[in-house]
Amino acid sequence: MEVEMKTSQQINSVQFLFIIFQTQVGVGILSLPSSLYSSAGKDGWIAIILAGLGFQIVILIIYYLSKRFPTLTLYEYAPHIAGRLVGTVISIGYVLFAGLTAILVLQLFHISIKTWILPKTPSIVVLLLLSLSGAYLVSGRVKVLGRYNQFITILILPLIVMILISMRYSDIRYILPIGEHGLRPILKATPEGFFSMIGFEMALFVFPYLQNKGKAALISLTLSNVAVTSLYCFITFATFTFFSPSQLETIQDPTVYMLKGVTFIVDRIDLLFLSIWTISVLTSFGSYLYISSEGIRTLTKRKKATWSIVTTTLLILSLSLIPHSSFTVPILSKYHALASYFFVLGIPLLLLIISWIRKIEVTDRHQ
Repeated sequence: MEVEMKTSQQINSVQFLFIIFQTQVGVGILSLPSSLYSSAGKDGWIAIILAGLGFQIVILIIYYLSKRFPTLTLYEYAPHIAGRLVGTVISIGYVLFAGLTAILVLQLFHISIKTWILPKTPSIVVLLLLSLSGAYLVSGRVKVLGRYNQFITILILPLIVMILISMRYSDIRYILPIGEHGLRPILKATPEGFFSMIGFEMALFVFPYLQNKGKAALISLTLSNVAVTSLYCFITFATFTFFSPSQLETIQDPTVYMLKGVTFIVDRIDLLFLSIWTISVLTSFGSYLYISSEGIRTLTKRKKATWSIVTTTLLILSLSLIPHSSFTVPILSKYHALASYFFVLGIPLLLLIISWIRKIEVTDRHQ
């Protein structure tokens, strides 16, 4: 039954590319430049390039692990590799990690919307709208996710155009000389870029739905890495050349501030930017909602996903509505960053090594 469902939900390599790409692109667009500047100064944009190179290693690990179990998701093959008990613990870990990521996306989205667009709107309204939209998107399963992400990715182009328009006021001298403080600050800032670009772990859960599981899948993952690295590097570079160093030290969301004072055909293109950005946040939230709900469905051995999607959405929304201070999100982000090392890199690498040593793999007869 599971194999038949995966066959009916098959996606092509292009849709796979956009699922991964849209999972990565999210709230980091607004705050990443500020975080990088606080860690590495004017050379922070270089840290994104290093993070992209590091992610290519992660891509190879995820690809070769998934290729050994082409018809199974991580929730299904983890018990085969590590045993039922440990495999179940790993699956529960991914459910919690994806859930925490979804909560963080909701919280950061709420803070940005409250700050820039809807300051007087009750929190529950903003969070409920994104949660319901994400649940509806995920209810269509992988095929709908692939088609939707492929369709809305074209909206990235207007974002790029808006930033290019604002760059007419840039001054390249703000980032010169490049590498003035050496490599150490850049390496220190690289984890900031890593955490903002996570999303490749989505491949561990949608790989079985791919029509072509060969080199085309690896190419899709690599292209997604190149695209996200280029986009984040471009946005960070644009903000670093738009604002002076003293301004960047005090601005929290430099991307929005950069667009706020620019007029092109219409006033306040920053609001247009945020409207399009909201759609990207939805896709990122939807992906992690899918990972978490799919884990609950697999662990409870249910065939239909409706119950798990509703349950997961309600839990994530409820936890997001718990009153929090300005220190809550940074603390959650800190723990999430530590967990990312394990769930994005550590566990897939460990499972790959064990499967190699024990020579455990599943053959895809349909390839």
